[in-house]
Amino acid sequence: MAPAIAWLLHIVLATSPLRYATAMAQTVIVKLTDDIDGGDADETVTFALNGQKYEIDLNATNAKALREALAPFVEKARVLRGATDHSRSRRSASRSETSSTRQETGPKTLFSELSPTEKERFRDWAKMPNARRIGDARVQEWIDSGRP
Repeated sequence: MAPAIAWLLHIVLATSPLRYATAMAQTVIVKLTDDIDGGDADETVTFALNGQKYEIDLNATNAKALREALAPFVEKARVLRGATDHSRSRRSASRSETSSTRQETGPKTLFSELSPTEKERFRDWAKMPNARRIGDARVQEWIDSGRP
């Protein structure tokens, strides 16, 4: 073979996708181990608490036990719509807004309808100086008692 043709053939083969055709196919098998009892796990369960996300590998029995343990709390909790991994930064940004802006965009509550003076008097009456969430039932009690 002439040296020029050998050189050309070398260039074509070096840049050709055929060069990679000899690679072997690989199959990766992931085996989950139950984080509670060390046996085989059936699924990865994700959950969040106090702003921290968690995941745990569990078998069907332990996953059911976790869901049953959380069920009374989940039943009473509010679902956050549209929450993403960036929810913390959005939450921080919303704290920097004025409270009047948040009240205009959020749902109306009896507490949000009170004037600043009434809110202060209610907090004194209810002994809730730092509460962030105040239920309508408690505010209605204050209103029914004559707004002392």
